[in-house]
Amino acid sequence: WHLGHFCCFECEGPLGGGRYLLRHGRAYCPPCHQAQHTHLCDACAGHIGPDQPHMTHRGQHWHALPGCFCCAACGRPLLGLPFLPRGGRLFCSRLCWAQRDPPPAPQNPPARRSWGGGTGPPAG
Repeated sequence: WHLGHFCCFECEGPLGGGRYLLRHGRAYCPPCHQAQHTHLCDACAGHIGPDQPHMTHRGQHWHALPGCFCCAACGRPLLGLPFLPRGGRLFCSRLCWAQRDPPPAPQNPPARRSWGGGTGPPAG
C-alpha cells in the first residue's frame, strides 16, 4: 500500500502511522475491528479485544479475568480450574450448581381465624 491509500477497510479512515489490525488480508482501525470482529463477554457484555486474554467454550466467550470467568454461584475465579458449564453459566462444583438458584420463599397460608370451636362466627 501507498501511505495515502492505507486506510481502514470499513470506515476508510487513514491508518498510516497508527495502530491497525489485519483480518483476512484487510486492514481495520481498532474501533471498526472491535465493532465488526470481536466477541462480547458473556459475563460483563463488554467487547473482548484482539489483544485481551479470553476463554471460549461452546460458542460462549469470556474475558480471562477473575471477575468474568468465575462461578455463577459463589464467584470463585475459574482460570486454570475445571468447571461445569450449565445453562449458559459456569460453576466451580456440583454443590454450587445445585445452589444455582435460591429456593423459592415459603408461602405462608392465609391465617385462619379461630371461632372458639363452633361452626361459625360468634353471635353477637
